[in-house]
Amino acid sequence: NIALIYAKQGETDKALEAVKEARIENPDDINLILTAAEIYIELGEKEKFKDLISQAIEKDPNNAILYFNLGVVNNDLGDIESARNFYEKAIEIDPTYESAYFNLTSLILSGESFIVDEMNSLGTSRADNARYETLKSERESLYMACVPFLKNLIEINNNIEAIKLLMRIYGTIGDDESYTKMEKLLEGYSEVRAIQ
Repeated sequence: NIALIYAKQGETDKALEAVKEARIENPDDINLILTAAEIYIELGEKEKFKDLISQAIEKDPNNAILYFNLGVVNNDLGDIESARNFYEKAIEIDPTYESAYFNLTSLILSGESFIVDEMNSLGTSRADNARYETLKSERESLYMACVPFLKNLIEINNNIEAIKLLMRIYGTIGDDESYTKMEKLLEGYSEVRAIQ
């Protein structure tokens, strides 16, 4: 409690010292670990935050939020593969964790901009056309990797953003049947909201 008070007052050194002292008496107290982690993330010290969240996971291995937080920090640090693994673990623990689905989908789609930039930079030579087809296929693979996660989001609560993104994906890859399904789902959802 003292650490939290200091942290709220912006006295991070005192807050960290209070946590350190409290952890000597209660080394397994997950709340103390999380308090220290929260202070470090506010200070922008992501590596220390990552280390403390890892310690918290050792104490509470079935806490999806902890894995999600590690996903966010690893993504911020540029470790995309670890971020993806942590988001997937959060979903494995809690299959209804919408934020983990969204972050995972966003992470996968972050590779799209590089592909599109290269596609736009190509000329019209035979080699460029071949490269364009390769990039188009890579882009479609990214999209298809997102489809199961977006479908899960829709199953959880008819998430309107997931429906719209799936429509965009199906429209881009030319899957007219699936696009129409999502369009009808979106229309039905919009009608229900209008009635409410």
